[in-house]
Amino acid sequence: MQGAEEGPFKQASGFSVATAEARNLRDLRNRKYGQPVYVSSDHPLARKGQTATWEKFNVRLAVVKFKDGTVLGYDPADLLLPTRFEDGQPVFEFRTCEWCRATFPLTQQEVQQKKDLARCPACQES
Repeated sequence: MQGAEEGPFKQASGFSVATAEARNLRDLRNRKYGQPVYVSSDHPLARKGQTATWEKFNVRLAVVKFKDGTVLGYDPADLLLPTRFEDGQPVFEFRTCEWCRATFPLTQQEVQQKKDLARCPACQES
């Protein structure tokens, strides 16, 4: 069955956006088949910076499908969630951490509050 979940994760009713607790696919507890994601890692096929949709997931591997039909596997931590949806389309707003150089998405609340974060959540905690 397409979209059936494996393990402790359940199916969500709608697509998710970045929150303070879940900024990437690994952190997201409720997932929906077709969830839009942004590829933040380098990959042998040069797909960094492209958007895709989530097809299949387990703790170590997320299979995503690109608009051209290519299907690739990524670490779920390298698949960032959109900041918001406008007219049904995902909008991604990112910052690059000044300490570790990792890309991280802003949440809708951070955008509305005009927070210009210089450090990713992991570096803010340390």
